[in-house]
Amino acid sequence: MEMFPPGLPSPKLMNNSQTFDLNFRFDKLAESIDKLQSLADAFSLPELKDGDRVHLNSVGIATELKRRTGNDVIPTITLRDANKQYLLGSVAYAIYAGIENVLLVRGDPYAETEGNPKNVYDLKKISSLVSSVRKLEDHLSNQVRLCIITPINLTKSKDAKYLKTIKERETSGVDIFLAEQMFENIDTYIQRIETVRKAGIVSPIIHNIFPLKNHEDAVRCVEKFGWTIPANELRNLKSGGSSFGIEMARKRYHSLMDRKDKVQGACISTRGDPETARLITS
Repeated sequence: MEMFPPGLPSPKLMNNSQTFDLNFRFDKLAESIDKLQSLADAFSLPELKDGDRVHLNSVGIATELKRRTGNDVIPTITLRDANKQYLLGSVAYAIYAGIENVLLVRGDPYAETEGNPKNVYDLKKISSLVSSVRKLEDHLSNQVRLCIITPINLTKSKDAKYLKTIKERETSGVDIFLAEQMFENIDTYIQRIETVRKAGIVSPIIHNIFPLKNHEDAVRCVEKFGWTIPANELRNLKSGGSSFGIEMARKRYHSLMDRKDKVQGACISTRGDPETARLITS
């Protein structure tokens, strides 16, 4: 299950009289995890970054939530905005704190608009960080090998250059791939998985289920992430809203679970509402 971490408005947007209770926000997040723990093997935390919000450190949040709930919580560590020393420091602390799984991502670039931060990449390749993490582990006394998860975009399954990049990540020490959000029919999706397997990529692939809230939400996602959402679903979201979005996510989730010969698992985004995940898995 993907849980949304707590955040704060940028200080420049805060009113003088505003106060924020972070302890309350952690309590609510821990409460949500407790409610869903029977439905999930682990909980992931995306590392959200934008100019209008203050986002807490993902490794720190995961450590606190694991302490409070006892559940496996997976932090996201982003290459963008961090140098190699900071990235390895974050991983080393995660290992020390008992975090057993980390998601390493490159990070979506900031839009080139006034006021946005610059796009900074000390390490440009995920495989470079994975290799460094594995070398770091060789010199630490921890007994449990870190499980490293990285993204895979199955829509690029026929791109030879991209498949080479994914194979490079696997060779560097990646354990599991996390696929992009799924909006196509199951047959199209399975074909992409088979193409990836024929290219020699053998690591498990976890598939992302992302329930759309309404038509406006879908349009924003298309504009921001470039996702392809079927035209008939966009139309039905206008009339059906969140109920239709959850129903489509539920159908895709169960279609994946029915193909366990090809599918190793699913990651469901709660979109900030734990009940969403319960409805999808029902």
